[in-house]
Amino acid sequence: MKPITLYIFVHDDVPSSIVSTLGRGYFKEFTDEISFITGRSFVFNEVRHVKGLTDHNYKGQNLSDVLWSWHAAAIGYKNDKGLEWGKTERYILVTKDAINDTVHGGAFPGKPAVIASTHFYQAIAHEIGHSFNATHEDGELGWNAWGGECETYMYHEVSSLRGNCYRYTPKNRERIKALAAAKTECNT
Repeated sequence: MKPITLYIFVHDDVPSSIVSTLGRGYFKEFTDEISFITGRSFVFNEVRHVKGLTDHNYKGQNLSDVLWSWHAAAIGYKNDKGLEWGKTERYILVTKDAINDTVHGGAFPGKPAVIASTHFYQAIAHEIGHSFNATHEDGELGWNAWGGECETYMYHEVSSLRGNCYRYTPKNRERIKALAAAKTECNT
């Protein structure tokens, strides 16, 4: 089965102290979860210091505008490199800061272009979940192994008083599995 390929564009504003923890701190748990759900492995491709991509203007904008501009930049990269654009590729702009005062990332449902801040550990998992059709409506609170309340990846209200459940809900797992198993590639 074809692996899921992540093109991880590390924005130039992400400090090296965060860059060094991206794999274990931000990607490992949710990619293990998606591998379990879909039966697909992951291929990670980090992209750094590429003018027009890793310096992409994302701050202070309307979410839809910044997503469309990142979508266009990612398609340009895909075309320049002769890469695929479908259900098993994700083009993720990882940023230091939020897009605006309230938005820490975004993704169009079922589309490969994703933006996510490192402000919250679950933001990248949350936005990639959206790109696999997972929804807020199917996110929920749960309990971790130590009896503490935790948030599943798609839960819409992040609180420092709760932990991360490190999982998608059964309904969002179904959504992710259905997209990964679909026969058709997504359109640009």
